Amino acid sequence: MTSAASDAADNSRRPATEQASLCGEQEFDVALDRYPRAAIMPEVRRLSVVSPWRTTLSIARQWLMILAAGTLAVKSGHPLVYLLAMAVIGSRQQALGILVHDATHYLLYRNRAVNDLVSDLCCAFPVNMSTTLYRHTHFRHHRFTNTEQDPDWLLQQRDPDWRWPKTRGEALRLFFRCALALNMGGAYKAAAMWSPAAHLLDRLGPTYPLHCRVLYLLSSAAIWVVLIKTGTLVPAIVLWIVPALTMLNVTNRMRATAEHILTPNTHELDSTRTVIPSPWERFFISPLNINYHLEHHMFPSVPSWNLGRLHDLLMQDPLFHSRAHVTRSYFGKAGLIAELVQPETVASGQRSASACH
Repeated sequence: MTSAASDAADNSRRPATEQASLCGEQEFDVALDRYPRAAIMPEVRRLSVVSPWRTTLSIARQWLMILAAGTLAVKSGHPLVYLLAMAVIGSRQQALGILVHDATHYLLYRNRAVNDLVSDLCCAFPVNMSTTLYRHTHFRHHRFTNTEQDPDWLLQQRDPDWRWPKTRGEALRLFFRCALALNMGGAYKAAAMWSPAAHLLDRLGPTYPLHCRVLYLLSSAAIWVVLIKTGTLVPAIVLWIVPALTMLNVTNRMRATAEHILTPNTHELDSTRTVIPSPWERFFISPLNINYHLEHHMFPSVPSWNLGRLHDLLMQDPLFHSRAHVTRSYFGKAGLIAELVQPETVASGQRSASACH
């Protein structure tokens, strides 16, 4: 039996309710008209096969780039090389977070215990996340998107930095503050929701089970010992923490802002935004196809590497092509920033209306 056939057979043995969830037919509690799915479901099921070897290669690729950039910086000792290395590492921290997102939907490995173990050790813990903690809020985000029961929406409503539209000057000031890590108050509140360290003393439960806490403590201790013994603690802090507080702070805000903010929210197809990035935007802001966010919300069973193919299939349908909220680039003339930046009077009025909502 081929790998694809084996994966398909594995999916076919899932309980009926789980198969429905895998195929994007999970319970959806937002009162919006939905896109008709029947015609495309055979293709969606074909694209929903989990591929362990692709997952393993993807994780290895991110860490190879991180280690190569860090090694080059340490060996050269040149400030410009350090800056370049931090830019690359920040982009791969973004990619690790996206792999955690895939793991949240059980899309890394078919065995759920392996899925969560590899995600935590290789992707989540290094970027201060826990797979199970993230899953706890992320499934509610899918089920109650853009409503008062959506944890992401609630967090954004409470933080003025997430309120758009903004004037050009306000947008520049926001991203300047992000680049200098001057927005850590609001950013910490978001990060703490999924931080394994922040929840170590919480009451035990399935959201963050004991074995995950033990694994986090042991793996963290092992990393600290290795860095101290090899004399690489200071370079590692500079090359890992600084990009996370600056580079990743900017790119992650840009990616998250693109997903739902200022979408019309009148139909399933315009409640989430897909962005078609330029090559450099794809590398730094939206690696691993996270830019196909509408497609992901419609069919969360499809792994990230197949979202581009899913997008191409959906775009052949006139209804999707005409109604889907697809934005061309983040920074182009008709890109995300152009959608979100408004003249001062318009921006202030729309923000007030959004806050009242």
